[in-house]
Amino acid sequence: MTRLDRLIGRLELKEFQLKALLDVTKAINTNVGRASLLALYRDIVRDELGITRLMLFEKTARWECILAYGTSGRDTDVDVEHAFGTFKEIQGIPGGAAGDLGAFDVAVPVYHEERPLAFLLIGDIDEDEQRMSPTVKHLNFIQTLTNLIVVAMENERLALEALQRERLARELELAAEVQGMLIPTKLPSDERFEAAAWYLPHRLVGGDYYDVIRRGPDEVVIVMGDVSGKGMAAALLMSNFQATLHTLLDGDELPLDRLVHLLNRKVFQRAQGDRFITFFIARCDLSTGVVRYVNAGHNPVLHWNGREIVDLHTGSIALGMMPELPFLQVGEAKVRSGDTLLCYTDGLVEQEDAHENDLGTTPLMKAVEDFSASGPQAVNTAVVGAFEAHRDGEPYLDDIALLTCRFR
Repeated sequence: MTRLDRLIGRLELKEFQLKALLDVTKAINTNVGRASLLALYRDIVRDELGITRLMLFEKTARWECILAYGTSGRDTDVDVEHAFGTFKEIQGIPGGAAGDLGAFDVAVPVYHEERPLAFLLIGDIDEDEQRMSPTVKHLNFIQTLTNLIVVAMENERLALEALQRERLARELELAAEVQGMLIPTKLPSDERFEAAAWYLPHRLVGGDYYDVIRRGPDEVVIVMGDVSGKGMAAALLMSNFQATLHTLLDGDELPLDRLVHLLNRKVFQRAQGDRFITFFIARCDLSTGVVRYVNAGHNPVLHWNGREIVDLHTGSIALGMMPELPFLQVGEAKVRSGDTLLCYTDGLVEQEDAHENDLGTTPLMKAVEDFSASGPQAVNTAVVGAFEAHRDGEPYLDDIALLTCRFR
C-alpha cells in the first residue's frame, strides 16, 4: 500500500468518524429514545467498525447490562463492581483472565466527576485473522462515541427525574392546598367556649387532624386524630376519615360508641390493616358541663380543672387495626367555667433534642397550668415556645397538631 493510499484511508476513516458523531449528535438533539440511541451505537460499532464482541453496562441504582452481542447469555452476569470498580482508565484484559472476562480484550470505563456511569467491554471473535484488531484500531473513537452516548442517556435520565420531582412537588402543593381546606382555620369562640390550634405537617401534607364542630347552641364536638406514617398516603387516609366523620355527624344522632365502631370499620376497609388512626372524640354539653369521650389509642388529653390535671384516656385501641374493636368504653368528665382541655399528637411530645431526649408532657402541663386563664392561644404560644426551645434546630420528626379548648 502506497503512502497516498494510507493517507486516503485515514481521511476516509476520519470522514466516517465525523459523520458517525454527527449522526449521534443529531439523534441526541432530536430526543430519540434510549432504545434507538443504543441501536444506532450498536450499528456503528458492530457493522461499521467491525467490533464483534461487546457488552455495555450502565449504573443507575445498580449495574445493568444494557447492550450485548457476540457473547453468551451468561456473560451478562459479570460482577461489574467487583471486576472493574477500581478502573479509571482504559484497561487491557489479560488473555488468561478468569471466567467471562477472558472473552474480552479491553475495558473502557465512563466516568463523570469521579462517578462511574458505565463500563464497556469489547473484543474480537476472529482473533487469528491477519489484520489489525478493530478493537485496537478504533479504540479512541469507540471511547469518544461511548462517552457521548452514555452521558446523553444519563442527562436524559436526570432530566426525567427532575421533571418527575417537579410534578410530584406540584401534586404535593395541590394536596396541601386541599388539606388546608379540610383543617379548620377558624375555631369557635363565644361567651361559653373558645379554642385555638397549631398544625405543622412533617412534609407539605400530613396525617394529623383536628376539628371543633358546633352542633346546636349547647353541643361542641372536639376531635383529634393521627394516622400512622407520614406523607401523601397518610394525608389521603386522614382526608377520607375526616369526610366520613362529618357525614356521620351530619346524619342521625348516633351514640358515641356506635359512632366509633362505624369509624373503625371504615378505616379498616380502606387501609386493610396496613395503617391505623389514633383518635380522640369528645361530645361536650355546654349546658350541663358533661363531656363524654372516647380515646382510641391516642395520647391522653389533658384536662385542667383549676386544681389538677386529669388524663382522659378511656376508650379503645386505635382505629383500623382490627375489623372490629375488641373493647370500647365511653369515658365521662365534668367541666366547669375556666376548665381547659389540651389535645395533641405524638409528634409534639416525641420531638427529640440534640441528645435524643423527648419533649414529653411536662412542658404541656406547665403551660396549661400557667396560662389557661389567659385563653387557649396563650397556652399554645407557651407550648410552641417550649417545643422550639427543646428542638433547638433539630429536624422535625413527625406531623404535629395541638388543640386547646377552654370552657367559659
